[in-house]
Amino acid sequence: MIGFIVNPIAGMGGSVGLKGTDGDAYVEAVKRGAKPVSPAIARRFVKSLEKLCLELASGNIISAPGIMGEEYLKESSLRFRVVDVDISEPTTADDTKRCARRMVELGVKLIVFVGGDGTARDVLEAVDQKVPILGVPSGVKMYSGVFAVSPEAAASIVCAYLRGEASICEAEVADIDEDAFRRDVLRARVYGIAKTVAIENLLTPSKEATIGEEESKKAIAKYFAEHIYDPSRLFILGPGSTVKAIADELGIEKTLLGFDAVLNKRVIARDLWGKQFIAIVKKFIDRKMLVITPIGGQGFLIGRGNKQLTPEVLSLFRKEEILIVATPRKIAKLRFLIIDSGDPKLDERLSGYYKVLTGYGEFTVIKVVPAHSVTLS
Repeated sequence: MIGFIVNPIAGMGGSVGLKGTDGDAYVEAVKRGAKPVSPAIARRFVKSLEKLCLELASGNIISAPGIMGEEYLKESSLRFRVVDVDISEPTTADDTKRCARRMVELGVKLIVFVGGDGTARDVLEAVDQKVPILGVPSGVKMYSGVFAVSPEAAASIVCAYLRGEASICEAEVADIDEDAFRRDVLRARVYGIAKTVAIENLLTPSKEATIGEEESKKAIAKYFAEHIYDPSRLFILGPGSTVKAIADELGIEKTLLGFDAVLNKRVIARDLWGKQFIAIVKKFIDRKMLVITPIGGQGFLIGRGNKQLTPEVLSLFRKEEILIVATPRKIAKLRFLIIDSGDPKLDERLSGYYKVLTGYGEFTVIKVVPAHSVTLS
């Protein structure tokens, strides 16, 4: 049997610049107009599961109640049972833990959860290593190694598991200090080791620090300043230390973990999100460039650590207005880069081959693919 739990508020802080939804951040996210993102992702997972292995999955699912799982399964033809746990409104971490513990008592052999690193921590705390856990990515950060590449990939893993074709492995459950994160300080730690299930290419590795690459970053920054930068053009500089090296070369103080708008070597808007982000891009609609880098070692170009790039923002950019920068060490480990904006059609439009700036006058070509298209092949 498979347990199914949805954290309905996971990821809400990303689009409104909060970098997470832990603790009091949920209240602030609502004040800023954030909308739930987990329900749509849960529906994508359920729809894929129904399509890939309806007969195999039906009758083998135990769901959390209401908006924590039941609602999305009701929209499908999958047969399931609901765990006998009362949940609060709004839902809490304790609800997740109680549902997970009860599922273990009922004999589930795998718990699939929709959420981010905070949800992964809650599930791990509840079940320890009694059963494997698998994350369907809907959070802001997702530093842990228990997440599938996409909802569709998660469904493929579950189907393979039900057929006895997926392997059990161990992965780190990691998280960051969100309060420090919002102050532009990155503090990450491993909270535990979870059992998970995996198929090659469909499970993301835990994020890793890239060390000893400062010279490469400086070379990238120097080339950008001398050959790409145009003072009359708006540059949106994204998160990451490689992009920050570009800001340093230009003499600009940049937000390490946010998006800043730069014009004529001056930051004209800092830590962009929401309507402000859209407005400033539209103002410079014919002379703009987005500068981004893959986050960590997972290969995600969009969709991890840069949730401020909502579909509404991304739709304003053409492929030729997106500059990818990355050190040779980081890019050499990746077969492709992944985009998961939350809008599969937009992901398709922005997919394809890109030149990546990797040094002073050095470029490499890599394919960018939508997360929903990442398969066993």
